Amino acid sequence: MTVRRDRRRPRGPWIIDFSYKDARTGEKKRYFRNATLQTADGARKEERRLLVTIAEKGYLPDQVDETELKPPKPEMTFGEAVELYKATLAPKLKPSTHIGYMKNVDAYLLPRFGSWPLSKIDKAVVTAFDLELARESLSASTRNNIVIPLRTIIGNAVELGHHDKKPDFPRLNRVKSKVYEPPSPEMVDAVVAAAPPHVRPAIALAAYAGLRAGEVRGLRWCDVNLDTGLLFVRQAITCGQVVAPKSGHERGIPIAPALKEILVEASKRPHKPKAPVAPSSKGTPWTEGGLRHAFKRALAKAQVPATRLHALRHFFITECFKGGASAPTVQQLAGHLHLSVTQRYAHTNDNLKKDAVQVFTRRSA
Repeated sequence: MTVRRDRRRPRGPWIIDFSYKDARTGEKKRYFRNATLQTADGARKEERRLLVTIAEKGYLPDQVDETELKPPKPEMTFGEAVELYKATLAPKLKPSTHIGYMKNVDAYLLPRFGSWPLSKIDKAVVTAFDLELARESLSASTRNNIVIPLRTIIGNAVELGHHDKKPDFPRLNRVKSKVYEPPSPEMVDAVVAAAPPHVRPAIALAAYAGLRAGEVRGLRWCDVNLDTGLLFVRQAITCGQVVAPKSGHERGIPIAPALKEILVEASKRPHKPKAPVAPSSKGTPWTEGGLRHAFKRALAKAQVPATRLHALRHFFITECFKGGASAPTVQQLAGHLHLSVTQRYAHTNDNLKKDAVQVFTRRSA
């Protein structure tokens, strides 16, 4: 192809690349330059003009590109790459992802690399930066969460043609698998009972249906069918914005008896089909902080040790395994994209492990 883009940089500059024979010397020459006008149509028109010149004169006159007479454009800094990321890539990300990125960008990356040219941020620099974070006693996962935005922002600048190539970044730190210790059924039941009526549906959806906090905020009455005993997770609300569930697809969950009782009671209050099932006291979807503080107050009232709302999701998944559900079934109920995530919960109950190996004792007897 004579007008093309680099396959490794699909968003890079349009290039005019062709060979021709100089009629004056008989030498074979190659024309290889970025197009002046960076559109596909503009590059092809420029190519045709060049070919017409060769056809008429037999060669391309030696011309000095006006851009070569100008001083070279200063290299993009990391701070400029951050602004480019905000304008181009950030709108395509989930709000929670972008907010998480920017927290670490503002706290760690801009203070350190804001004025640095991108070419100076290489493997050795990133490795040394990670060691400094480790000396601050930051965990491997936290350090990864700081470095990942750095890689994403520089990668975005490369994709858009503002930097030559992506650095050979070091591998991310290895993170040990977590062993989840969910609250007991007695603790969960106590918290649900202690919660005020307008808070109880939100806690029950997390505990008895395994919904994530964003999914709790996004569940509407049109997604719940009390007659068939099913609810459907079709959306989530994160940072006030409606987004797809974390897995990227919808899922259906049977309504457990304990949850149905609470939802039936909540359904008696006037509501519209698209109204939230678990609203705040104002009748609107919970904010992140509002739901978190409401859960903490319910924990205190129930005199249960402090834990996160997400622990109720761990409780749901673990209880499903205790009930004999297979890992693929639990994966579908929980909305995990990968089965490996689900299987972490399959190893959280020591009693189940002990019961499993008893088969060998019975066989020996």
